[in-house]
Amino acid sequence: MARIVKWISLKQPEKQRVLGLETEAEYRARWISIRVLYFTGFVMFLAFGIVATGVWPYLKSLDPSTNKVFLAYIFAIPPVGQIIFSPFFGWWTNKLSSVRVPLILLVGVFIVGNVLYAVTEEFQDHRRYILLLARGLVGVGTSAVTICRAYISSATRVSERTKTISYMALAQSIGLMIGPTFQSVFSGVGEDGFRVFGWLRINMYSASGWICVILGLFNMFLLLPFIFKDSPIAVKEAMKSQGADNAKATWKSMQLRYFAIVVTIAAFSLLMFVYVAFQALLSPIALDQFGWNNEESLFYLGILMTVGALISCILFLLLDPMCKRFSESNVLVYGAMFALFVSQVVLIPFGKEPITSFLNVSNSTNNITTSIGCPPTQEWCQWIPPIGKVQFTISYTLLCISFSIGTTLSQAVFSKLLGPRPQGTWMALLTCAGSFARILGPGSVTLYVIFGTYWTFGAGSVLTGLVFLWMWIYRHSLDPVKPAVQPDLAEELKVLNSTKLRQ
Repeated sequence: MARIVKWISLKQPEKQRVLGLETEAEYRARWISIRVLYFTGFVMFLAFGIVATGVWPYLKSLDPSTNKVFLAYIFAIPPVGQIIFSPFFGWWTNKLSSVRVPLILLVGVFIVGNVLYAVTEEFQDHRRYILLLARGLVGVGTSAVTICRAYISSATRVSERTKTISYMALAQSIGLMIGPTFQSVFSGVGEDGFRVFGWLRINMYSASGWICVILGLFNMFLLLPFIFKDSPIAVKEAMKSQGADNAKATWKSMQLRYFAIVVTIAAFSLLMFVYVAFQALLSPIALDQFGWNNEESLFYLGILMTVGALISCILFLLLDPMCKRFSESNVLVYGAMFALFVSQVVLIPFGKEPITSFLNVSNSTNNITTSIGCPPTQEWCQWIPPIGKVQFTISYTLLCISFSIGTTLSQAVFSKLLGPRPQGTWMALLTCAGSFARILGPGSVTLYVIFGTYWTFGAGSVLTGLVFLWMWIYRHSLDPVKPAVQPDLAEELKVLNSTKLRQ
């Protein structure tokens, strides 16, 4: 309870006040601004989660002739928008003294995209392409996440950064987690919905767009100057510790370690790739391997994903205390990359029992015939044993653990390796790497359908095992170099610590 009160009160700790980097008012303004960006991250990821279950039926209602190939384009276009526009906005952010203007511009694009998503059915022709454009604009708007990462790197001291990035990841995960819940609630509105002003129809699909518009407008309000204020404390901390009198001197004193930077980008990309790939494989595995029908698959996978999301949220909160006990590089290598490797090995099937044959099952209640089991087009089902439910559950749990720890710490380590220099362009590079991984990840379904589970998870085990081994060998290079502390500041810290001990 005391920690919650402290989090809400935003009272500056005594040990930070003694350092003289900021006043209590500046400390409060800095953390209010950081929490505005927590909300921004929540809204941006809510926009992904809220359409996850509704976009396919919405697309079918707009254009009955469309197919699942076009649905793949709908899901792929947001990360493509990030890849194209994140580098520009990251570079532009480095040139500005405040991130407010690019943030407001991107939130504005986000709002326009969601308005277009909500009113697509008001158009008479080319509806599916208008929906594609709408999701593309939303993807461009979510490039704001790049700026959020860059700002957190500049607005936090080194000791605060891991916790702050963890909370940012928690806000994003909550957005993804409750997004489908919003869509479920809006299902009560129905497909017909109701009319506003006699011409604008709101139904269970368009309501998802309108809620994102409302949250986007509130987000834009929070970015106004009397609430959001830029606080480049990372540069102040580096300048004081090094005795430098300008920011550029601190940047030049800390050389970039490109090898370690590449390692962290590779870790972040691999985690994103495997997580997205497994999410795409959840339903095919459940339907093929376990003999479940569609209803059972939705029910049990819904429970599994909810538990996984709760595990992720708990880990985000525990990550900062964990990294105070163990080094961040060790937690990243063992807690994330090794767990990721094991999650793939666990999924390699073993045993002699065959996979459930493809069957057509009739429901006597409503006379509907459904197909369960592995389809005959997947010839490998005749000789590869099935994945066990326990295997499946253990693998997904390990994947959630590795993803939660890995994506957070790879961002934190990446930021600390860059030092106090402006990080807009670098964070855009990290965003682009993650976006490429999100685009390529669903391709694992094709590998699964053609070659089966041995090849799919065998290849996954080899890939994750090699990256884990690579990171384990060079794990010490991931520790950021601490700049030499100015003698005066070191003396201040000794006085502060001795005073604290006497108390």
